[in-house]
Amino acid sequence: MRSRHRQSGLTIVGFVFVAAVVLSIAMIGFRVLPSYIEYFSVEKTLRQTLTNARDNPTLDQLRKDFDLKASADYIDSVRGRDLELTREGNELVLTASWTSTLHLVGNVSILLEFEASARK
Repeated sequence: MRSRHRQSGLTIVGFVFVAAVVLSIAMIGFRVLPSYIEYFSVEKTLRQTLTNARDNPTLDQLRKDFDLKASADYIDSVRGRDLELTREGNELVLTASWTSTLHLVGNVSILLEFEASARK
């Protein structure tokens, strides 16, 4: 006598659905990844700019130094004119904030808001 064993697994429709979800997530990831890499580059450049600055640097000096380092690191979203310098207690805080809009498909886009800062 044969026992009835129910088969399990993905149907072709299930496979297509899973593949579409995985491809959508991968597409979004590939679009977002360069923006986050640039964010970490901006953060590193801000730290280097403050570390290499002499005592009591002016905002113009920091902006020029940032622009030089940013061009070497291929940073396009932030310029020296976008930097803000504040003093918290006896620490200098150099901050940059920017947005990045990434087109996905049709009229669908992703808006990323970044803020990087460094202290000295």
